[in-house]
Amino acid sequence: METLETLKGRRTVRSFKADPIPQNVVDTILEAGMWAPSHGNTQPWEFVIVGREARAKLLALLQAKAEELLADPDLPEPRRRAVLALREDFGGAAFMVAVVARKPEEDLDKLENPLSTATAVQNMCLAAWDAGVGSVWLSLGAAPPARPILGIQEGQSVVALLAMGYPKEVPPAPPREAHTAHTRQVP
Repeated sequence: METLETLKGRRTVRSFKADPIPQNVVDTILEAGMWAPSHGNTQPWEFVIVGREARAKLLALLQAKAEELLADPDLPEPRRRAVLALREDFGGAAFMVAVVARKPEEDLDKLENPLSTATAVQNMCLAAWDAGVGSVWLSLGAAPPARPILGIQEGQSVVALLAMGYPKEVPPAPPREAHTAHTRQVP
């Protein structure tokens, strides 16, 4: 099945070529997000395109956190390499977008809005990969200092800050456990 092969083939990319992503490819990625499943088809997400000024401010936050992480002598080497790549202008990503969950209107929305928004993020990452564009899903946008930079309103939540671009290199597939190690059945 093509879908499973795409899922297995997608990689997180942290180092990008300088090539820009054409607007039609960006539009396809954003459209893919709109086709994610959501409770009652509420589509409770917003895509916030990160411009130069916001990117510079977010990069300063990332670099401060990177220095803190890199000071830890016990930081695992794969994590150290990832931090080093990203602290250099988000790995040189050509495009960045924050994917934001709408403010909940009911108690159930507190759970459903971020979950639905996460499915939009997955769709966007898969559509990007299908177009030859790599991505990395960053949690930096959820940090309190990032909220005003991104114009996040009270009650909204940043589910992902995506950095995207054409990969400099495609990393190998990380090991995965069999689904049976994560599956159980109830009577």
